[in-house]
Amino acid sequence: MVIPVFSSVSKPFTWPDGSHFHQLAVNLLTGNGYSTSISQPFLPSSTITPGYPIFILGLYSVFGTNPYVVVVAQIILSFLLISGIALVLKTNKLTTVIFLLLSLCFAFYSIQIMADILFLTFFIPGVFLAMQLFGKTEEELQKKGAFWKKALGSGLLFGFGALVKPIGLYFPLLLAFLFLIRKPSKHRLAAYGVLLLAHVMIVAPWFVRNKLVFNRATFSTIQSFNLSHIHAAPIKSSIDNISLNEAEALLEKQAFVRYGKPKNEADKFIYTAKESLRYILNYPGRYALLYASGIAKTFLPLGFAEFLLFYSSSDIKISNLTPRIQKAFLDGRIGSIVNIIWEERIKAVGWAGLIYILGLGFKLFLIAAALFGFFRKGYGRFKSVFNFLVFISVLYFIGVTGPAGQPRHFLPVLPFMAILAARAFRKTFLQEFEGLP
Repeated sequence: MVIPVFSSVSKPFTWPDGSHFHQLAVNLLTGNGYSTSISQPFLPSSTITPGYPIFILGLYSVFGTNPYVVVVAQIILSFLLISGIALVLKTNKLTTVIFLLLSLCFAFYSIQIMADILFLTFFIPGVFLAMQLFGKTEEELQKKGAFWKKALGSGLLFGFGALVKPIGLYFPLLLAFLFLIRKPSKHRLAAYGVLLLAHVMIVAPWFVRNKLVFNRATFSTIQSFNLSHIHAAPIKSSIDNISLNEAEALLEKQAFVRYGKPKNEADKFIYTAKESLRYILNYPGRYALLYASGIAKTFLPLGFAEFLLFYSSSDIKISNLTPRIQKAFLDGRIGSIVNIIWEERIKAVGWAGLIYILGLGFKLFLIAAALFGFFRKGYGRFKSVFNFLVFISVLYFIGVTGPAGQPRHFLPVLPFMAILAARAFRKTFLQEFEGLP
């Protein structure tokens, strides 16, 4: 799976966002500021949080401006993450590790200039620490002040994770729902307070930075950008029978008429997001369809375009099918969608399409096994802290993405799915195999 990444320097940039992360790190390294611009003026970015660019910057500073040092570092992080998960688990270690290693999506984003693997490196340990705060008894929490250390560690990890990917910003707030199944005792409440405080201490400076630079105390405008680009524009494109770019331009123009001329990038995205939201509310039915299609995409092993780009020659021209597929979907032309995908993606990739089919089959198997493990008798179902935390994570990382849904949004819940799926194989030959030296 990972071998083609070394065939061309373009392979680690299969996902287009990778070039922005790379350029931002290069600009920081060369003194051109926190900008994704490739030439003057180097305008500051309001969408990308600093965690991942600083990670790349550190590697470039030591090893030179070579994307492959990032790839190698992320492969190492991936193996360390899998090893850490195995060390934490008391049972089903081998089965869980196998499931993670077989994930096409996990392998792919380990070798891409994308923030997902670094985010998991912070997020997953943070979840395991938080789980102990709610899983242990009151007496265990009091021993040697352990709850303070776990709470502080979890909060710091969640904070650094949010700096890597802004989608993690509000996740610690959802942990409060665990009080529904665990008594909110004095020590548990105190621990949760420490966790939130540590999280806020890490993310607050970036709010201050954006207030100083853009005069807006926002963490990131990526959500505002997506509201126009991914949520509203496809609907307008379908209704007005225009291209996605034309739809975006019209929404932007209408936003500036309503809210005024933007002073900076943050204003531009926020104004357009407000106008996009007004537009979406006028078409709830179409938006519901678009929302459902986005969630469905998270269950693919990879996006069709990125898979084809990764396994084909670098000079192949691949058009963006998303606008056409979204329009056909909103118009109810399901047959057209199947034909487009078959002709321009599956047939185009040739023999490598078998990898995609196997990846899809394995992911569907993993989800089915995870559901079985979730509801398996003896594991507490929703009364289990782990199960309830998985449920919250799935709603947060998959359910709320909506039209913006991509296979990589499944990655934060992948380790949990692997653990749950391993439960389905308890008392089988795999469990016996795990007992071998």
